[in-house]
Amino acid sequence: MRRMVNLGSIIVVSLVMSMSLTGCGTLTRDKAPTDEDIILGQEGRTLWEAGLQYVKIVDSDKPGIANEHPESITSEQLRTVLSSLYVNNTILLRERQEPVFSPAELQILSATIPNGLSQAGPEEDITFVSIGLHKGTISRERKTNTGRVFMSGGRLNIVFGKIHEVFREKDPATNQPIDRRLHPLLPGSRNFDSNPSLPIALDEGQAHYIDPETGKERSDWIVIDIATVLAIAKERGSGDDGRVSPELLEDVARSKQETGNLREDVGNLKEILFDMSDEIDRLKKEIEDLKATP
Repeated sequence: MRRMVNLGSIIVVSLVMSMSLTGCGTLTRDKAPTDEDIILGQEGRTLWEAGLQYVKIVDSDKPGIANEHPESITSEQLRTVLSSLYVNNTILLRERQEPVFSPAELQILSATIPNGLSQAGPEEDITFVSIGLHKGTISRERKTNTGRVFMSGGRLNIVFGKIHEVFREKDPATNQPIDRRLHPLLPGSRNFDSNPSLPIALDEGQAHYIDPETGKERSDWIVIDIATVLAIAKERGSGDDGRVSPELLEDVARSKQETGNLREDVGNLKEILFDMSDEIDRLKKEIEDLKATP
């Protein structure tokens, strides 16, 4: 029964995420030469797909390095792990931390990635493209997350290709539909750092992968100690037990304060405009007089 409920949830969320791509107009999907090109021509077993979004089992991008697959992790555990990932973002000159994944993204990824890890072989990875609604400068925006997931060294590895990249259907310079065959939404790669614009705000049990060849940290590659993250989440009371964590309460209070500050700024702006009304009227009159002067 639980499995059927989860499947139903995935179907509903898939529909919502698909419709979210058309919320500001109809999404024009690129016409691929063959059915296989729907997901940008990448070979692999599809676990879930909705438009440009997908979760797949693919061949490892670096042959010869064996992953620890198949691996068993529950949907609840992965949801907690993914929920622990935050990015540092600056909105209206205020820096704050925001979740990497939206609730809809969490629902899909936490249901499909464990399924993929249980099926994948030692030379296979899980890749994903997800698009969710996230906070923007003025309103919520559709943003893209892409990544490559695998187990290695007893830890969960996520190599991000994109983190909170604003999703666009059209090129802002030409206003033409973006051809995703030429500009695909690619997952991360072991072979190079994608240098995401927003860095992951590391917490306990999380670390950047260190490239053994260069000795440098990879900004796009996160190594997660699952046991530590789950223990920290339980300690903070931020698991899926219905409790509200102190961090969430603090975030709510901060949001209320920011809303109050914004209202105060708007009120001050109105006062300034009111004080300037006489000066504006005087300038308008001078302009009219100048126009009337022969």
